[in-house]
Amino acid sequence: KTTKQSTTKKSTTKKADGAKKTAKKPTAKKPAKKTIKKEIGFKASENGPFISADPDAKLSQSQVKGLYEKLITERNRVIEGVKRHVGEAVEDQDRLPDDVDLASRHADQAFLLRFADKEHKLLRQINLALSKLEIGEYGVCEGTGEPIGFARLKIRPWTRYSVQYKEELERRRAHEKR
Repeated sequence: KTTKQSTTKKSTTKKADGAKKTAKKPTAKKPAKKTIKKEIGFKASENGPFISADPDAKLSQSQVKGLYEKLITERNRVIEGVKRHVGEAVEDQDRLPDDVDLASRHADQAFLLRFADKEHKLLRQINLALSKLEIGEYGVCEGTGEPIGFARLKIRPWTRYSVQYKEELERRRAHEKR
């Protein structure tokens, strides 16, 4: 029996001047470098949580701190407003002399309770924003994953969406109503 030996030949290409050139072997791509995102934040209080925004939000530490303080201030204002409006709505009137006064009181109560409900919804949004600050996911649009932008957050620090995405949602909602 005879065994056949195989020989491998390098592929060659000819240059215009007749000299042979060895073909290049494909090179393996280097893996992409992992970028480490620096967490920017601060300790809310001595025993409080570490507060930080999502690194993709591109917010400075002073911006994050200012937005956090604004959220806390707004939360306290809303809590007081809800307490006041609910308290006024359920306040017992001693004796209402006639049906007109009674009807007026019921209308006032309904208004105060609707207003308190809106404030309560705002309070939930504020608390959600604060919890996002605690877990480091604040400042990024929930719809697109893109940064919301400091200008928008400065106006509405509890917002969940970028301006562009919110406009898109409103257009869809308007289209669905037609």
